[in-house]
Amino acid sequence: MRKINSFLLSSVFVVGFTGVAHAGFADGNNYQFQVWTGSYSALGLSGTPATASMATLTGLPKVGPTASFNYTGPIEFSVGASETNSVSNFFGTNVGGISNYSSSSGLTESDFLDSTLSSPYQNTNGSLDPDAFVTFMEITGNYSAPAGTVVTISHDDGASLYSGVSNTPLILSGGPTTEIPSSIALAAASATPFTLVYVEANGAPSVLQISETLPVPEPGSLAVLGTGLIGLVLIRRRRRA
Repeated sequence: MRKINSFLLSSVFVVGFTGVAHAGFADGNNYQFQVWTGSYSALGLSGTPATASMATLTGLPKVGPTASFNYTGPIEFSVGASETNSVSNFFGTNVGGISNYSSSSGLTESDFLDSTLSSPYQNTNGSLDPDAFVTFMEITGNYSAPAGTVVTISHDDGASLYSGVSNTPLILSGGPTTEIPSSIALAAASATPFTLVYVEANGAPSVLQISETLPVPEPGSLAVLGTGLIGLVLIRRRRRA
């Protein structure tokens, strides 16, 4: 009887566990950021950003990052069209999750948060304004997920997601755009490294958000769950009798 009871309990636990939602994409909601922000000329960039796939590993500026820091919290960042397009407004109420800030150029954390994310990049004649501001973010961490978990990145101006130490592309949406969702169904993963590249260009609005949808239990699993629950009820009644 004890063995049956243990089996039923374990069945309920396993099936029930498949419905538990992750608090965030990264394990423990812990992320490492490297950020490049400044004018196109200062970051050594040229070309036509309206058509370039900048939000990729190969598109990152070749100069050193403006700032590096750890971040703990959800990836739920946005700036409205009528708001000042600054780093602090982008992080919003989540700005308190930033820690271990450093800058090789000596830029203070306060000045970094006050800096402009991006500005319109075209002159009146349609050419690239080399003094326009742009921001690149390389976000890394580890993630764990059951097979079939769907991760969705809502972004504008480009985002790409890579998995593993070999940086296998999962999502490649590197070109500038209005806000769109980019999704992928994940293979099973446990503490797997990832890299997310995001670019904010051409002024507000700005958005970067990540959400997850976990797979629902299969009908067979639901049947096991129902059998397990019924069995537990019968066992409890028999003991009371």
